[in-house]
Amino acid sequence: MLKSFLKDETGAELAEFAVAVALLVAIAVVVYQVLGDAIWQSNTDTATAIGDASYTAPGP
Repeated sequence: MLKSFLKDETGAELAEFAVAVALLVAIAVVVYQVLGDAIWQSNTDTATAIGDASYTAPGP
């Protein structure tokens, strides 16, 4: 019974998947913390440039 329990790997796949997902979430959080301010500033600069843009209609 113990040998068959140790050879059964059905739960191991789920555990490996959970570890992989947790690792990806941790990486995403670190990337967001590192790049978050830079991305926010870039979006703010783009919004300001769009707001400052002017359009001149073509003549007849």
